[in-house]
Amino acid sequence: MTKINPAVKLHCNIDEKAFSKAMFFCRFFTGAAMVYLSLGSLFYWREFLVNTNALGFPFAVPVAFSFATAELFLGLFLILGWHTRLNALFALPLGLLCAIIFFAGGYNKVFVALCLMQLAPLCTLLLLGPGMISLDFKRSQRRASRFFRG
Repeated sequence: MTKINPAVKLHCNIDEKAFSKAMFFCRFFTGAAMVYLSLGSLFYWREFLVNTNALGFPFAVPVAFSFATAELFLGLFLILGWHTRLNALFALPLGLLCAIIFFAGGYNKVFVALCLMQLAPLCTLLLLGPGMISLDFKRSQRRASRFFRG
C-alpha cells in the first residue's frame, strides 16, 4: 500500500472544452431566466408596482422599472458573456430584491422560485468565470497578447 505524501498537491484533470460548454449553458439558461423574469415584470407592471409601493420603496415607479430594466440587461450580458463576473455580482442582490418584491404580493410564487433558483448559478458564474465561449475570453486573449508582446 502506498502512502500519500500530504505535501504533494493533487491535481484534477479538467477538460477545458467541457468546462466552457458547461459554463456557456449555465450562463445561457441563467440569462434566459433573468430575461424572462424582467419581461414578466415589465408586462405585469401593475402588480410589480403595487408590490414595490407596498414594501415602502421611495419613488416606486422609477425603482420598479429600473430593477426590471437592469435585470433585462444583466440577463442579456450574461448570455453574451460580457463582464460575466461583474454582472453576476450585480445580479445576486437584484435577484434577491426581485424575489422579495414578488413574494410581497403573493400572486405568483413561480417568479419567486425562479428568482431564488437563479442565485446558485450566479454564484457559480461569479466564482468560476464565463469559460472560453464568451466575449470575456476574447477580450482576455487580446489583453494577454498585448501584455506579452511587449
